[in-house]
Amino acid sequence: MHNAPSVSYPVGRCAFQAWLFVGLNLFTSAVLVAWALHQGLGFVWCAAAAAFAIATYLGWQALRYAATLTWDGQVWCLHDQSSGQVDALGEVHVALDVQKALLLRWLPASDTLQAKPQWLWLGLQISDNRWQDLRRAVYQRSEM
Repeated sequence: MHNAPSVSYPVGRCAFQAWLFVGLNLFTSAVLVAWALHQGLGFVWCAAAAAFAIATYLGWQALRYAATLTWDGQVWCLHDQSSGQVDALGEVHVALDVQKALLLRWLPASDTLQAKPQWLWLGLQISDNRWQDLRRAVYQRSEM
C-alpha cells in the first residue's frame, strides 16, 4: 500500500464554518428576540443573552484562527500561526465531512508538548488538487 502524498493545507479559512457561524448566530438572535417579546426581560433571559455573547466572541475567535496542517507521508504537523508556538506533531481524526469542508480533531502526539487538542476547520480552497491530496491523507489507514 502506498502512502498518501505529502500536502500542506491552510486551516481556518473555511466558508462552511463561516456560514454555519452566521446561521447559528441569526437563529439564536431570533430566539432571544422572540423570547424577549413574549416573556419580557428577566434574569434567565439576561443569562442566556450573556452566554450568547460569550459564544459569539469565541466563535469569532475561531473564525480568525490561522494555522497550516502538514502531512509529510508519515506524520501530521500543525504549525499554529496565530499563537507563534512551536510546530507540533500529532494525529487527525475526521469528525465531519461535507465534501467541500472537513472538521478534524487534532490530537498532539505527546502529553509533554504544550499543544492542546483542537478542532480544525478545513475548506475547499482554490487549489482543487491539494484538496484531494489532503482528503487522501486524512482518510489513509495506517499499516500496522
